[in-house]
Amino acid sequence: MNKKTISKFPYMILLLIFACGFAISCDGENVLTGPEVPGPEEPGPEEPGNGDFDAETAAELMYLSLQAYQMLIDNNNGQSFTLPSPYQLQEILITPEGFFGESLPTEVPIAFVATNGSNIYMVFRGTKTIDEWISDADFPLVNYALGGQTEQGFTDIYNTLAVTSAISSAAESGNYNNVYVTGHSLGAALAVLAIPDIIENTDFKNPVMYNFAGPRAGDAAFKTLYEGYGIDSWRVYNTNDLVPTLPPTELSYVHVDTGYPITFGAPITGPTDFHQIAINHSSCNYYSTVCDLTSDPESCKALGEGLDECTFSSAQ
Repeated sequence: MNKKTISKFPYMILLLIFACGFAISCDGENVLTGPEVPGPEEPGPEEPGNGDFDAETAAELMYLSLQAYQMLIDNNNGQSFTLPSPYQLQEILITPEGFFGESLPTEVPIAFVATNGSNIYMVFRGTKTIDEWISDADFPLVNYALGGQTEQGFTDIYNTLAVTSAISSAAESGNYNNVYVTGHSLGAALAVLAIPDIIENTDFKNPVMYNFAGPRAGDAAFKTLYEGYGIDSWRVYNTNDLVPTLPPTELSYVHVDTGYPITFGAPITGPTDFHQIAINHSSCNYYSTVCDLTSDPESCKALGEGLDECTFSSAQ
């Protein structure tokens, strides 16, 4: 057994611990608490493809990422998912998900395509169930169709989705110039996998990427493929969040450019510090912190109030 195989198992266990922590956070403990203490950081922002980081765009796309979580909540409650004006929901993408202990898979919504003005939005949901984390813990690299290798669990989920068909179908409903791609957590990884696919297999050759709290999605060859397109691409990550440090570089995983660090929460005290792990990765706290970068933080937070069970009144 080689060194890379040995080093995999502690991280798999850690991911399963994360799943338990996130399950706790979904019981309403999903607001920003604790001091903003810097934790371990990646290198700071580098030069993006064609433009500068835009806080208003980041907030809009994180807002849509909250809507993707709300999509799952509505599905579980037997309610129809809708988007408020000015967005128009074009299509919901589902994935087969085999729940532990059950012999048959259950289909769950994991992404949606929406439009607004001349823009198309491809939005991926993050992780909400332990099963998804078990799937995500498939750390072996597998071949990505367009080049390089990507994480097996993320790739298996992405391959169940007809992303480019959904975007092309939405494009037929009007005149659209731009595609924005986004997601939080697992959704961020799926968004990264979508970029080469969209560029090569749709008419949109310059999509814009803002994702949040994303893990590493592939190897150096995939990074080269991804960055070769020269698009605007931003990975927003909390310097106290452990998820962007996974899968480990020891297993040949690397991040795509460009990282944009923010800081909230506090460093965790250990792998069983479920409460702080949840705070540091919370979709609500990412949204709140990104809103603080905009010209009108209070209006931004008010827009997201209640989505994914977020409450911002105590997050001032």
